[in-house]
Amino acid sequence: MNATLTRTCTAAALTAFLVVGTGGVGTAFAEDTPSVPDTSSEVNADLDGNPIPQAPADTDVSVDQGGDSGNANHPMNPDGCPPDAGFSFSNVKGTFVGDKSKTVYGQSGVTLSVSVAKGHTWTGTITYSAKLSESYLIASAEESISGSISYAKTTTVTLGGSWQVPKNQKDGWLALGSKGYSFNWEHGSYNGGCKWIVSSHGTAKLPATSPYIAHS
Repeated sequence: MNATLTRTCTAAALTAFLVVGTGGVGTAFAEDTPSVPDTSSEVNADLDGNPIPQAPADTDVSVDQGGDSGNANHPMNPDGCPPDAGFSFSNVKGTFVGDKSKTVYGQSGVTLSVSVAKGHTWTGTITYSAKLSESYLIASAEESISGSISYAKTTTVTLGGSWQVPKNQKDGWLALGSKGYSFNWEHGSYNGGCKWIVSSHGTAKLPATSPYIAHS
C-alpha cells in the first residue's frame, strides 16, 4: 500500500526567516537576553497585550535660529559680524528613529516579533564632512530644536511584541525606536563681510523620547 503525504500551506501561516549565527535559521525575531514571554500567537500585541502603534509619519519642524533675512537659518551674534562659530540647522523633521539591530522585516501576511531586554542601548546617526565634537553638535541641537534630543537611548524595562504585516501591505517592519528628529547641519561662522563660511556639514538622525516598539 502506498501512502501519500499531503502538505498544506496557507498565507496566514507564513513565517519570515533570518540567518542567525553560522549557517543557522530562525524566525524573524530580533532577540536579546533575557528572553521574554512568547507573544507570537498575537498578531498585534506588546508584552502587556496592548496594540503596537504605527510609527509616526515624518513632520516638518520649524527652527528659530535668529538668522536675519539675508542669512536665513544661520546663527547670528547679537554684537554683529563676525560672530563666534556656531551651527545652522535645516530640513528639520520629526521622525521615528529606529534601532537597526532591533528591526525585522517581512512581506504581506508574515508575523514579525521583537524582544528587547532592559538596559539595551542604541544610538542615533551623525554624518560629517569634517570631524567635530558630537557633544557640541547635540548641545546646539538641544538648544535650537528640542531639549530632549540625545545621541543614545537605553531601555528601562523589557520591551517586545508581535505584529502581522497586513495582507493589503506589500511588506513592513517592526522595530525598537524612539520619536526623534532628522536634520541637515552646518558648522561655520561669518567673516567680516557677514558672509557665512562653512567649516563642516552633514546630517543627523537622533532619538528624543523614551524607547518603544512600533511598526511601519
